[in-house]
Amino acid sequence: MNLTKPLTTAALIIVALGVVFYFLHLGVLDLLDIELPYNLLNFYLFGAISSLIICLTFITLPELLPELHDKLGFMFLFSIFAKLFLLALIFKNLLFSDTVFTRMERLSMLIPIFIFLIYEVLVIVKILKKHS
Repeated sequence: MNLTKPLTTAALIIVALGVVFYFLHLGVLDLLDIELPYNLLNFYLFGAISSLIICLTFITLPELLPELHDKLGFMFLFSIFAKLFLLALIFKNLLFSDTVFTRMERLSMLIPIFIFLIYEVLVIVKILKKHS
C-alpha cells in the first residue's frame, strides 16, 4: 500500500496542468486583446486546489477503506456538486454582481473548472478500472 508515487504523480500533473493552461489561456486572451474584469489566476487556483483535494482523496480512499470502492462513483458525483457550490460561494461577489459579462469572460471562468474536471474524471476512471 505504497501511495507515494500515485499521490505525487497526481499532484505534479495538477500543478503542471494549472501552469500550462493558465499561461496558454492568458496568451489566447492577449492575442484576442481581451482584458478580463477579474483575476483569472483565482479561478485556476480554485480549480487546482479543489482538484488536488478530490484526486488525493479518491486515490487514498479505496486503499484505506476498500468497502467504499462500490460507492466511489456516487461520491465523485457529490464532489462535483460540492465543488460547484464552493465555487459559487467563494466567488459569489463576482458571479452574482450586476456586472454583465461577455461570452468570453464567462467562458474564461469555466475553462479552468473543466480542465481540472477532465483530469479528475480520468483519475476516477483509472481507480475504478484498477479495482474492478
